[in-house]
Amino acid sequence: MDERLHWLCWVLTPGMGLKRCHQLLDRVDDPLDLFRYAHRWPLPLAIKQTLKDIHRLGDQHPVYRRALEQMRWQEQENCHLVSLQCAAYPEKLTHIADPPLMLWVRGNPGLMTQLQFSVVGSRNASLSARKNARCFGQSISEAGYVVTSGGAAGIDACAHEGALQGSGQTLAVLGCGVDVVYPTQNAGLFGQIIRHGALVSEHPLGTQPRPGHFPRRNRIISGLSDAIIVVEAAERSGSLITAQHALEQGRDVYALPGDIGNPNTAGCHRLIQDGAMLLTGIEDLLHSDRTNTQSSYATQSPPAVRGPYPSLNPELPELQTTLLALLSSEPQPLDVLSDYLECASQTLLEPLLELELAGWIQQQPGGYCRL
Repeated sequence: MDERLHWLCWVLTPGMGLKRCHQLLDRVDDPLDLFRYAHRWPLPLAIKQTLKDIHRLGDQHPVYRRALEQMRWQEQENCHLVSLQCAAYPEKLTHIADPPLMLWVRGNPGLMTQLQFSVVGSRNASLSARKNARCFGQSISEAGYVVTSGGAAGIDACAHEGALQGSGQTLAVLGCGVDVVYPTQNAGLFGQIIRHGALVSEHPLGTQPRPGHFPRRNRIISGLSDAIIVVEAAERSGSLITAQHALEQGRDVYALPGDIGNPNTAGCHRLIQDGAMLLTGIEDLLHSDRTNTQSSYATQSPPAVRGPYPSLNPELPELQTTLLALLSSEPQPLDVLSDYLECASQTLLEPLLELELAGWIQQQPGGYCRL
């Protein structure tokens, strides 16, 4: 019988959890032994009984049936299950804290074992940061490396788009099942990634996105990568969680400097102050003799969490808040803003004027910029 079926039952058994599974790995020679000898393991009685029932009832048990359904999913094109014991499991991931027992992959699982760089940053990124993420994604991809990110809106999506414009090799590590599209506006992007790269998740099929999933998936993004690039990030953000995981895993961390008046760049500046490598262009990354080696920064303690999330202005209407997040010290033409937001230019005139009168932005010959 395929050992992946047994690993699936581990993952799908209610109450087991990844931490408890790893505590048992040193005691179990064969994943099936978890169910054969359930009475031996230091587990709550309810979980022991579930494990006994799974072994006794087989496909009559709901956990076993669900595992069989997940196995049958592989019969579809570009659908793969990779367990901790599979040859396709990326060796780099085995060295992180709590590596996933099972990975669901839509696309090419071979990309997980290749040299790769992760590009991460804010969901509410400025237009200049989005442009930089696309440029880095494309340049890294054209240089022959895999671009890894989290499939989120903002910097993640732009990095994937840039990679697709290059060689197309890109991995999106999701905080939900690989059969769930989140965020929904990335449906088209995910379709391209499946064709040219891969969607990866440690969550079973059908798992919906939850807030707790995303910080956990960041350890996989950094664990798969040889270096991490933070393009734009607030001082407390998921991107800095990825950077902290990277430090613990001995990866190089690069940060892109930005507008000091934009709170979304405060995290990058803090990383640079704490010793991350300053990134000014793709040459800094590809020509660094520290790539693939443990940097001096990786031996330092992760940057301390400082203060609350910076707030643009919680009292501003949603459209104005979005505009403010998109703008930086570099002027952005009205037509660029309207194209990005997919709305008529006239719709933006009034909110832009209100922002200008309030002292948030300024109109210059090249467009609107943030003060």
